[in-house]
Amino acid sequence: MNSPKFSLLSQGLEHVLAGRLDAADRALASLRARLDVDAHAEDMQYLIFAAAFSKRLGGASATEFNLYRRRFEQSQIGLFSLLASKLPFVSMSSAIANEMLTGFIRGHEAVTLLDVGIGRGLQEVALLHKLAEADALPQRLHVFAVEPDPDSLSTAREALGAAAQRLGVSFRFHGVACVAEDLTEEHWRLLESLPGCRLATASFALHHIAERPAPAPDAREGFFQRLAQWAPAGVVLCEPSSNHHRVGLGERFENAWRHYGFIFQLLEELELSRQEKNAIKLFFSREVEDILGTDEETQRSERHEPAGAWLGRLERTGFQPTSGLEKPWPAAHPAIAVRPYPGYVGLEYREETIVAILCARAARAAA
Repeated sequence: MNSPKFSLLSQGLEHVLAGRLDAADRALASLRARLDVDAHAEDMQYLIFAAAFSKRLGGASATEFNLYRRRFEQSQIGLFSLLASKLPFVSMSSAIANEMLTGFIRGHEAVTLLDVGIGRGLQEVALLHKLAEADALPQRLHVFAVEPDPDSLSTAREALGAAAQRLGVSFRFHGVACVAEDLTEEHWRLLESLPGCRLATASFALHHIAERPAPAPDAREGFFQRLAQWAPAGVVLCEPSSNHHRVGLGERFENAWRHYGFIFQLLEELELSRQEKNAIKLFFSREVEDILGTDEETQRSERHEPAGAWLGRLERTGFQPTSGLEKPWPAAHPAIAVRPYPGYVGLEYREETIVAILCARAARAAA
């Protein structure tokens, strides 16, 4: 890309990488003076990325960017609802994941579902209704929900309990207010005591597993190794496909600019108001700020990886990618291609996989 605004943003990055913070501040201030997000749709992306770099500089620059950005912000609850209802990647990935889970659940009277990052349980309520429509509801369902936010955990418990009662399913909810890597052996023993077909799912959650400083063991590998010991019959994961994990700031910028740029381009094709489009973009600004604006590596939480990296980790830790994914899958927008690959279904925009829905089973599933 060769434009004055992108050149200024790139200069800001180069100065940050070289430790020339005053020069970086001047480049970003010059960029900020050129932006008009009300008149030019692409300027919101520049604002978001410049604000992320300004976080590294601190002081007046970061304050100015944040004040400008707040003009467009909405409540987190409102943003989540807007994202789930308006951005096709979210609704399509949930629908495909639920179809995969339905295939694993069909024919089982009892099921235990480990759900990492359950949030408010919206996808899981939709799963129950899909199972009912497909005449595939189990008689008994245990949901072991891992979610760091206690309020979301409580909301999920109530929503799933009400849906299960309406549908006549015997239901138990086991909620743990923590992150995946903090599950203890006591938690895993409880999981092992629960009956029925074992399944695991996580939607846009596992890339948050923290990076531990050396010589601590790899937390992601450790979680999947322990998951493989639990031996689920099926694992379904939804993850963004981009590399913001263990690469340097320059490469993270290139990958993030491309990944979020595609998302923002799709947003411009949707029938949404300018306010809604900017609000959704600002939802992602928190991720960009974490990816590019967090100086301490162990404090970063938006550590996305490409689909192939997740597949490789599954295989290394004792899982087999599921075959037979070459079939029609739910589609919701003509600009998004739903393309099956070995072990995952990709949601693609302009031939780029934006979200991957991965499907695997333990090499030795529990009886």
